[in-house]
Amino acid sequence: MKWIWQQPDWPDFRYDKRALEDRELEFRINSERLAGRFEALPMASQEDATIDLMLSEAIKTSAIEGEDLDRESVRSSLLALITSDTLPDNADQKAAGAAMLLVDVRKNWQTSLTHDLLGKWQSMAVPEQRYTPILRGAYRNDPSPMQIVSGPYGREKVHYEAPPATQVPDEMAMFIGWYNKISPSKGDKKIPGIARAGIAHLWFEVIHPFDDGNGRVGRAIADHALSQSLGYPTTACLATAIEGDKKSYYLHLEKASRGNLNVNDWLDYFADRVIKAQEIAREEVDFVLAKTRFYETYGDQLNDRQARMVSRVFAEGRKGFEGGITTRKYEAITGCSNRTASRDLSDLVAKGIIMPLPGGGRTTRYELTTAKPAVQDLMKQ
Repeated sequence: MKWIWQQPDWPDFRYDKRALEDRELEFRINSERLAGRFEALPMASQEDATIDLMLSEAIKTSAIEGEDLDRESVRSSLLALITSDTLPDNADQKAAGAAMLLVDVRKNWQTSLTHDLLGKWQSMAVPEQRYTPILRGAYRNDPSPMQIVSGPYGREKVHYEAPPATQVPDEMAMFIGWYNKISPSKGDKKIPGIARAGIAHLWFEVIHPFDDGNGRVGRAIADHALSQSLGYPTTACLATAIEGDKKSYYLHLEKASRGNLNVNDWLDYFADRVIKAQEIAREEVDFVLAKTRFYETYGDQLNDRQARMVSRVFAEGRKGFEGGITTRKYEAITGCSNRTASRDLSDLVAKGIIMPLPGGGRTTRYELTTAKPAVQDLMKQ
């Protein structure tokens, strides 16, 4: 079967606009609610929420490609870039690159796509490494086929083969021209936001223009398109939603890359991921709000060790501390003795700051108490 870029009608993508209408409306309503929720946060908490959202995206977009990033290194890079537009000294290059990509996409959401901008994003996604022949900031030029394969040597399965390197400049010129022409801000042809983002992502992945970093740049393009459709940077955690079932993501991409140019199935999948991404973003914002309420309610009741433990729990994000808080973990985090840890935890229980988890077995496990929202917060829900 031919790859879609080999079809005579390439790149005339076809889809049913009516099939996306409900989710397009849901996307816009969710976006407005998310924006309102975000603006209701105190200014300092808005910064926390922005960093938490981007942190999740930076880590997950790399995880989709099988690359693990250090959470704290990414966080420190994001914080430095957002607050001072500089990177911390001796920053981890992979973590810094992932953070730079997310921040740059957010800053340049109104900017038209260009070859140079995409090259810059790819250079951020793929930091310079010694002794590797990977091109950075330029389209691939290796005459060998660009293939996505799996399986042992000699029995590889080809999941996809991209256009030859000689075609890439023309293919990318056509893609960039299409993308900018139908920009919501200046285009003469309107296309729904989710459809434009989904087609743009698929189209870019089909061309696969770079030696490496195509997935990360392609998802950045999708975020860029969604932001342009809204008129402000999207807070949807698209990479986080995709990484939750990345096997399905790759299967849908592979299926969409074969056969004809009807992309209804791909856009159906993509639209669902966008809506899921918004759900995750809402949970992230609610987590930051819960953290703010917690410190407002209990912050002045914590000693230094307890405050260190609470900070460590919150650093784990919205999913919390895996396995709960235990005496042993408390000792490790604070560096105190077993007796002191037991006394501190008992004090927290007595104050209602932590509560035992059910079914703890021989080891008691605790979780932080959720602070009750203020009346004015309830009125905003």
